[in-house]
Amino acid sequence: MPPTPEFTIGFWHPFGPHAGETAEEIIGRKRREIEKNGWTLWSFQFRNTLALWRQEIERAKPGKVLVFCSEGKGARDPVGERKRCDYYLPVGETAHRRIPSEVEIPHPMGNRTKASAFIVKNIIYPTSHDAVPIEWLKNGEWQLTPLPTRPEYLVRPGRGSPMRKFRAVLELQAPCLAEVGISAEIS
Repeated sequence: MPPTPEFTIGFWHPFGPHAGETAEEIIGRKRREIEKNGWTLWSFQFRNTLALWRQEIERAKPGKVLVFCSEGKGARDPVGERKRCDYYLPVGETAHRRIPSEVEIPHPMGNRTKASAFIVKNIIYPTSHDAVPIEWLKNGEWQLTPLPTRPEYLVRPGRGSPMRKFRAVLELQAPCLAEVGISAEIS
């Protein structure tokens, strides 16, 4: 197994069964989407912090941005009606884009019409886990306390507690983050 890739800044992502698929099924489908399309979208709950995260990424000027997907042994599939997203909006842009036909975003939305997503160009799986000490961003301040298990957080190597175990690593493509959703005006 490849060792934990070095990183300057990245994300912690709670990961397990989602929208009726096991974690391994999701990884397989997303790999096929990357093979067909060159990249994919990996959704997670809607977050208002995408612009702040982008600013921190730009400040760090990383060679790459990684997402560490939790081992998720106790994770359960989120409840809510599964809807297929039909648009994405990269952070920093204003025009919605149609999701390519090769990319599927089934997301348990409930009454919501949007979620957040990583823009992924590579998936490292399986991977080994190194106990890298990290810091995590909360309310614009870097924290040294142990990383919460949920939700997503921006992380960087630092003086804090070791990162929790993870099962896969996503390598992101700029601008790294997007809003995804249903029935928007698409250009």
